[in-house]
Amino acid sequence: MKLGNIEAAPGTKAYGFFSVGVTHGQFPVHIPLHIVNGAAEGATLVVQAGASGLEIEPALILPHIVKELDPAAMRGTLVLAPLMNTSGFEFARVKSAWDDRHLNQIGRGNAEGSVSEQLIEAYYQAAIAQAEAFIDIRTGSQWGYHHFAGVYGQGDVAGSKALAIALGLPHVLLNRSVDNSMAKEAASDGIKTVTAYIGGGPGLRDYRDRDLGRMRNAVLNAMRHLDMLDGELESDVSAVSVIQRHTTLKPSGARGFTFMDKRLRGKQVAAGAVLGYVRHPFSGETLQEIRAPRAGIVVHGGASWPVPLEDAALAILGDLVEEIPLA
Repeated sequence: MKLGNIEAAPGTKAYGFFSVGVTHGQFPVHIPLHIVNGAAEGATLVVQAGASGLEIEPALILPHIVKELDPAAMRGTLVLAPLMNTSGFEFARVKSAWDDRHLNQIGRGNAEGSVSEQLIEAYYQAAIAQAEAFIDIRTGSQWGYHHFAGVYGQGDVAGSKALAIALGLPHVLLNRSVDNSMAKEAASDGIKTVTAYIGGGPGLRDYRDRDLGRMRNAVLNAMRHLDMLDGELESDVSAVSVIQRHTTLKPSGARGFTFMDKRLRGKQVAAGAVLGYVRHPFSGETLQEIRAPRAGIVVHGGASWPVPLEDAALAILGDLVEEIPLA
């Protein structure tokens, strides 16, 4: 398995930087990559994280998964990018510092575009386009806290849904909204694709072990599901709830300090139920109650920071399709 100048023979591991060149100031434009190439033939799984330079939690656990894996006991190949947006990480930015582009909002990139577009185009063709399965791990960064897996309503939907369930997160959301991400492009190409939303917000402070454990389980469970590893699925939930027809609540009306009731996550609520409130930052008065626009299950995802961005998800509501036990 070879990606750029990173090469791993069967039964070995390799680490390096997938590079497409340098900026005007001669800074390298690259993505750190691990390759774990199994001794036997099998599926190719690409796992990436940190397309936003602030989504750092996965980088705390993904390299350790590489260390844990024994390629001699594996079938197929794992390609893993623990923190894609190196310049965003360096300068504590969501977007690339080199051209102010969000790596997950430029589709499959553009060979004639900006440095980020060139990077993603080369990476997409070399890694993602060659994969049988693709997992894009996202976090809530500072503003949200999430534990669900999303599936697009295009491409190999059945295969993507089965992969999403196998990750072992509490909820799977079907028919995710179409965006301009690498995951959407992968789904369109027929690759089994899951966007795994894990952690963020208070996670690094209060729930680090649980969040990192769920990331570890998600990667290893995906490999077991794809017959790359032997063993049973691991999860801290006994069943996965499959959700469809989801509605995302975003900031509207009064602005101030926004607080959502995290106790409602995973619960059925009625239309009009109070999900949170907005409080005036100076007087302390309640400016607005945030109510459910419809009945539904409150997905394990939503705002955690009291001053959310304009397009942040305050909460997600959906209809329960089925409960899948994790045997």
